[in-house]
Amino acid sequence: MKNVFFLFCTISYILCLFSCKNQPAYSLHQKSEKYIEEVVLLLKTNSVNKNKIDWDVFKNEVLQFAQGSQSVEDTYPAIYFAIKKLGDNHSYFAPAVETEDPDNEKPLPVLTDETVPEGIGYIRFPFCIGNEEQTQQYISSITDKLATQNTKNRKGWIVDLRNNFGGNMWPMLAAAGPFLSNGVQGYFITPDNKTTRWEYKDGKALSDTIMLAQNHHVISLHIKNPKIAVLIDNKTASSGEAMAVVFKGLPNVRFFGEKTYGVSTGCNSFTLSDGSRINLATSVFADRNKNKYGESITPDLACSSEAALYNAIKWIEN
Repeated sequence: MKNVFFLFCTISYILCLFSCKNQPAYSLHQKSEKYIEEVVLLLKTNSVNKNKIDWDVFKNEVLQFAQGSQSVEDTYPAIYFAIKKLGDNHSYFAPAVETEDPDNEKPLPVLTDETVPEGIGYIRFPFCIGNEEQTQQYISSITDKLATQNTKNRKGWIVDLRNNFGGNMWPMLAAAGPFLSNGVQGYFITPDNKTTRWEYKDGKALSDTIMLAQNHHVISLHIKNPKIAVLIDNKTASSGEAMAVVFKGLPNVRFFGEKTYGVSTGCNSFTLSDGSRINLATSVFADRNKNKYGESITPDLACSSEAALYNAIKWIEN
């Protein structure tokens, strides 16, 4: 009898272990779980790192993080967690129910132009944020500065991308036209190797065939294929890094400074069922020769941000 009882207990224990093992390790409301499944499917389908992630493990960890959620809003911390786990350092989650963000109250930095020796041209490409009128002003400001310095005695040009943390890349590309020839300037490339061209043509910046910015006052440099020193630092990010990629592969170009921030990836915005939004890194930048980036862009001459200008001047003058 004791043996039978022992056998019964053993079988019951094994069945219990098996049953518990197959039970989910999380407990949350059905609508919360459905929302997380929506998000994970979106990330799995579109993330730039989609081929590097075990999505079953990923989903389980996000669901566990959302343990006890009883509403869609309760899952928001788990969505932040999921975005961080993607590991691209560029994507972000904008919830439908906004919370106060002290970073939004910080004023944008004011960037000033450097003084360089006579005979060297200098142009800073700052970050670009604003409406259509403001982006047109951005293009005009850079073009006017280029036109003022566009003389036949220029030994070379310094293109300053330091502290350019991004924004809208297309006005930057349109403004950079005097340094470029018509044609492909770079690419977005997805994990499935689908490409979107960055093109410049007669003052127009195009994504494939779609014009996204235009310079209405196109100028040409008097000196063809001049030396161009590009200054970068660890605050050169996103669209600032896109501009660095645009100058890659051009003749007589050399990069000075620090590695860029490391988010040389293209983002798309996706709206979720509750009105929240995910700005998701979906592609990597590639230069005109289809060399892929996706991380930091390394200078030819590594030096401090402060020393970059001095070294650039020295290179142009030699």
